[in-house]
Amino acid sequence: MRVRSGTVKSVGGDPLDVGVSLEAAPSVVFDAMVLPDGAAAVERLGADGRTLEFLKDQYRHCKPILVLGASASLLEKAGIPPKLPDGKADRGLIVAAAGKGKAALDSFVSALAGHRTFERESDPPIV
Repeated sequence: MRVRSGTVKSVGGDPLDVGVSLEAAPSVVFDAMVLPDGAAAVERLGADGRTLEFLKDQYRHCKPILVLGASASLLEKAGIPPKLPDGKADRGLIVAAAGKGKAALDSFVSALAGHRTFERESDPPIV
């Protein structure tokens, strides 16, 4: 995967500014992570060990993670459980099925406001 910064086009054609890529900065400096939908994107991300390690680190650091559509398969590939260690729902791990973007976005914003989901912590880490 080629590291890119600058501006990229979104699916809708709108420009998005990329300040730094996940290959160039550690996950701890990011407040959250959004995993994209789309089979091609998920396949490419899932084949890159840096992406999976970044995802694991976001989980370990209790950061909010928004998972859109097909990217749910990346959670399994990274070994991230769908629930907290005590079996309860993880308020910081938001998995959005197709067509549920608005509700998922609201949950993600709420998780961002809470900063971290410390209920994920375990010693040793489960992921």
